Amino acid sequence: MQSTELSNQQPETSRLPLLEDGKGVPDTAKPRRQPVRLSQVAGALLLILAGGVGGMYFQGPGLRAFFAVTGLEPGAGAAAPIARPVALMPSQARVSAMASGDVVALGRLRPQDDIVTVAAPFGSGDARVDQLLVVAGDTVAEGELLAVLDSMDKYEAALTSARTSLAASQAFLAQTVSQVAAAEAETRASLQSARASAETAEASLQRLRSLFASGVTSQEDIDAAESAAAAARGDVERLGATLSRYRPGPDGLQADVAVARADVESAEAAVAQAERDLDLARVYAPRAGVILDVAVREGEKVPPDGLLRLGNVEHMEAELEVFQSMAPRVGVGQRVSISSEVLGEEPLSGTVSRVGQLVGRQSVTADDPAANTDARVVSIIVQLDSPSSARAARFVGLEVIGRIAVPAAESVVARAR
Repeated sequence: MQSTELSNQQPETSRLPLLEDGKGVPDTAKPRRQPVRLSQVAGALLLILAGGVGGMYFQGPGLRAFFAVTGLEPGAGAAAPIARPVALMPSQARVSAMASGDVVALGRLRPQDDIVTVAAPFGSGDARVDQLLVVAGDTVAEGELLAVLDSMDKYEAALTSARTSLAASQAFLAQTVSQVAAAEAETRASLQSARASAETAEASLQRLRSLFASGVTSQEDIDAAESAAAAARGDVERLGATLSRYRPGPDGLQADVAVARADVESAEAAVAQAERDLDLARVYAPRAGVILDVAVREGEKVPPDGLLRLGNVEHMEAELEVFQSMAPRVGVGQRVSISSEVLGEEPLSGTVSRVGQLVGRQSVTADDPAANTDARVVSIIVQLDSPSSARAARFVGLEVIGRIAVPAAESVVARAR
């Protein structure tokens, strides 16, 4: 009886041993899970992304209330505020300037009329520096010799040859002048003798003709006298033609002398050219100033970007790059304050001396990696006053911040815009 009751209490599966797989509960007893679809995951991520972006840009009432209560600021933990364009992230100096209406721009210090790069003379070829006559910091005058190239020996040899040719041409000219003068004098003397002989022959002919009429002489004597007179006249004509060779031409010179003189002038031109060629081996200062940098040493080839750089540091100026939208507010004569950490707390001061007309790409940028590096700017030249110029002379090329004082009326109009 008891066994019968136990058998009735056992589950149905105990009476079906073939359904047991040795792993516990049969598969038919386990619930099946629904598979997660990829489209559902992508949809959830897209929904989260849309919510985040929407919260950053639109900042609904709930999100704004959360920031107001906590005192947090969107993107405060990032290097730059989130969801704000780079152009709308001014530096502290620009924020201060916007509040006062002034124009602030980045720039650099430079000598008056900028830095001059001194290159080798055109046509110097592959010459090397033989003598370097200056070092950085030297003050030079305009036209002062700065360096000598190793091609000097070649040009000096050419000059010596040209001078030798000139001396030879000058000697030949002197010889020609002397020879022409002697030949002319000899020809004149011969012409006078020929004329006298012709007159004598003509007189003899006339006398014989008188005697022939009286029957004293023969026809043969007349014929001989006529031949002698004709020959004498020929000698006079020949010598006269020879003498004409020594007459001056339109330039006032006899022909042979003119040719010799032309050779001398050609030789003089060759000497002058050889003397000019010496400058192909010399480097002169194009203007007065201070040597800022020397880019070559003796024995080295001339660099393609020049031997050295110089500038007039006695008169310093600043070149500022003003955003094109602010350029109309800048004019000549406005006062400018120039500052930099290198210069200390006291800023430099100057006056706008020139406003550029060409809009170009910004070349001086702030250290902030988020700074706008493709802005369009106008170049503004600021002439520093004497004390500021003396301080700035030590920092050619220094990046600075310039603050241009804009008249109050223009500032009000600018803020109204």
